[in-house]
Amino acid sequence: MIFVFRKFRANRFPASLAFLLLAAAFPTQAGAIGGPRPVTVSVEGEARRPGSYTLPHDATLSTLILAAGGYTGNANLRGAYLVREPEKEAQRIELRDLLERLENTRAERPGGRDAWRRLLDGIRALPPLGRIPAPLSHPRLLKGSPQDLPLSDGDTLRIPSKRDTVIVNGAVRTPATALPFTEGAGAKEYVRRAGGPAERADMGHLYLLRPDGTVTLWNRGVIVWDHAASRWEIPFLTGSGPKIAPGDTIFVPRKPAPGSRAGSVKRLHALLLRIAEITGTVPEIP
Repeated sequence: MIFVFRKFRANRFPASLAFLLLAAAFPTQAGAIGGPRPVTVSVEGEARRPGSYTLPHDATLSTLILAAGGYTGNANLRGAYLVREPEKEAQRIELRDLLERLENTRAERPGGRDAWRRLLDGIRALPPLGRIPAPLSHPRLLKGSPQDLPLSDGDTLRIPSKRDTVIVNGAVRTPATALPFTEGAGAKEYVRRAGGPAERADMGHLYLLRPDGTVTLWNRGVIVWDHAASRWEIPFLTGSGPKIAPGDTIFVPRKPAPGSRAGSVKRLHALLLRIAEITGTVPEIP
């Protein structure tokens, strides 16, 4: 059979015919035009093959973990979290609202306004981290579970290393102390090992910072979420605070100075807790 090809002028070759020819030659590619786009995501830390991956549009955490070859033996699965750029913008707006609530307070003692202004400026300079807690497990257990979060384009999954210490910081005699983890030890025991409370230490409002970015108040009489047991508990009834795990940080805040503007802030510690979750830093109240 002999095929005869004619030359067509560009302005006489129908665009619709060109599309049909392309669709016949490349049916899969042509069908994908206008369809869901793949996502490009990254994994950092204790993955066997950290790096950037292009995955299907409906990819989840388990998809990324399998692509990255699973975890190393040093992975802290409970401490994993996602960094998502749109979340940073949402947190930036929320942080601005939190600052406004701290600014709208009554006058304070003479000479204290400068200290309060420095506090607000310090918070304003803290960047939102855009973290989303993403506790992990074996990919087969993770797949299809509520923890198997869907991925968005540009996400970064960070898997920290295991740590067998607990850090104590803030108003203690030897701050930034890394202490060996002891099963069953409470926050006050770790504070004691760090030299004990320093001047104006507020032992009634200890902060427990988890590696995944979540922050819990160690406060008797308040309902708290126990991450290890995945349940709510009332420390006043159980006689203990939230369980401390390796890699956690205990932060001891200072009590506001007499006459401080902080005394007029409603739900002060709830505001500070949320600021700590957004920025990873607990503000020091003057």
